[in-house]
Amino acid sequence: MTGPSLPAGLRTGARRLRAFLASTQADIALAVIGLAITQVQLIKVHGGWPHGSLAVQLFLAVAPALIAVRRVDPVLASVGLLIGTFCSVVVGDIDFVLLAGTALALWSLASRCRLVTALVAGAVITALPIAAKVSWGFVADRLFPAIYDGAVDYSNTAVDFSPGSYSRILALQWPTWLSIALFAVCVLGLVYRLARRRTVVERGIRGRFEDLRAFVPTTVALDAVLAMAATSLILLDLGRDLAKGLWWTAPGWMTYAIAFSALTLVLRRKWPVVPVVVLAIGALLAYWQTSFSWSLVGALAIALYSLASNRQIRVSLPVATVVLGALPVIAELIRYSQMKLIFPELKGYLDWDGFTGRLRNFPYEIMVDHQWPVLLSAALALAVAAGVLARLYRRNRVAAAREAELERRSEEQDAAQVVLTERSNIARDLHDVVAHAVNLMVIQAETGPDLLQRGDRDVLEGFQRIGDTGRRALGELDRLLSALRDADGVPDPQLAPQPGLAELRQLVRDVSHDRLSVELELDGDPGVPPAGHQLTAYRLVQEALTNVAKHAEATRVVVAVKVSAEGIAVTVTDDGHGFDLVAARRGSRHGLAGMRERVRIHRGTLDIQTAPGAGTVVQAWIPVGVAAKVGQ
Repeated sequence: MTGPSLPAGLRTGARRLRAFLASTQADIALAVIGLAITQVQLIKVHGGWPHGSLAVQLFLAVAPALIAVRRVDPVLASVGLLIGTFCSVVVGDIDFVLLAGTALALWSLASRCRLVTALVAGAVITALPIAAKVSWGFVADRLFPAIYDGAVDYSNTAVDFSPGSYSRILALQWPTWLSIALFAVCVLGLVYRLARRRTVVERGIRGRFEDLRAFVPTTVALDAVLAMAATSLILLDLGRDLAKGLWWTAPGWMTYAIAFSALTLVLRRKWPVVPVVVLAIGALLAYWQTSFSWSLVGALAIALYSLASNRQIRVSLPVATVVLGALPVIAELIRYSQMKLIFPELKGYLDWDGFTGRLRNFPYEIMVDHQWPVLLSAALALAVAAGVLARLYRRNRVAAAREAELERRSEEQDAAQVVLTERSNIARDLHDVVAHAVNLMVIQAETGPDLLQRGDRDVLEGFQRIGDTGRRALGELDRLLSALRDADGVPDPQLAPQPGLAELRQLVRDVSHDRLSVELELDGDPGVPPAGHQLTAYRLVQEALTNVAKHAEATRVVVAVKVSAEGIAVTVTDDGHGFDLVAARRGSRHGLAGMRERVRIHRGTLDIQTAPGAGTVVQAWIPVGVAAKVGQ
């Protein structure tokens, strides 16, 4: 007896949830959540991790973004997230977002690598923090360069490294049990994969790079990760300024509004003008307060690049020109009456200047002196130029792909036309043989009255000859059914008798010369096979010798033709330089297609053995009579 089943709606929702969790979209969502949690830390503590160097702070601010690629490239994600976790442990408290991301990346390692590779990679990755413990003095010297200085330059940081801080930082080290636990996660992922009997296709470095390149540039969800990472960097940058005592003239909400303006990068593909305008305003406000904010300028450069690469030049260039030109103009024209509306703390702030003997508003004067440099707008114009070049490159790449597709279709049509032409030629050749056979039957039938006067034996022989000729004609007509004629079915009026095996000697003599020796080995009675089969064998030899004379640069050719009751075996061997058979099939070697088509009509086989520098062997089997019917 089974329990009550879930409603259909819940079952559908559960299936969709499982599909979402198994996709990269879930990893992107986790990365966004991790960046949001990191931003809370940056808001609570100005500068985020004040004990770390600038490089450590920058890395910790954006490290959660690596969670987004933990399925695409788990090696890259696990290494980066583990380094971030190690840095968070050392600078203070462990970052559980990075720790959870590391565990997920190590779990994914089992699904992207073979058993031995995953075990070795997991062991090496999780051992990195332990190796850092061994050389802790070297690591600490580079992560915390200020702890050995004994004094702090407050123009760079507001953090005072007391002797207690020195000792605490030097004592903070990675716990060994944490590496063991992370390696256990990797092993559990392998056990789970083996239990589910999932196959793994391991990718090399180039393959992983191609996967990343295919994963990164397309989805709007990844733009959300980019926007969140840019926001974290701006929060870190402005937080360091706040720790220095800057931005005191601005409202308290302004720095956070400017930092979160980077979230408009989510719109950089659909409405790229929005992030350009918003980030330009934020960059100008920050310039008045700090002279230069690398994070805001970088975000503005990304927005300008997106504008130029996603919009036509007639739209992107005017917008970018207006925005970049307006920044220095506004900074030049703005005065105290407008500035105090933006920064209310400027109102009534007056200090006595003993040199001039009058009251002066020093903060305002300092801001006014922070004019937006024209060279900075020119530098940002480089991002616009890069976006235009990227757009032109994409357009050229699409055009090249379209042209390649047209060429491929043209080659296919040419190959099809070769087949149709050769079938028409085969139909003409077969018509020649059948017409001769029917004419012979007519002539033999007209001799019937004379044979009646000679006696019954001569009559029987005459009818036998007519029957043999008719059977051969019927055989050729059967082949004719599989060949194509011209569109109107009208035979070529310029038909001529076609050659057979007996003419091979003349063909060989015609091709031979002082630099090319051609030998013919003809075994069997050349008059036994039907004329259509002889013609096919003749054309095969003719085409093979033509290819040798035109392309092979050979000195010796052996043509072997063996005639039997079952069929005709043809072998043409040369000592030339050979060719690439696969490339020849894709290219313009239409003679090969014609040879295959001739053999196919008679239900035979054709085999070509060749390679560059190794000569060529052409082998064909053309069955006759019963052998052809057996092969059907």
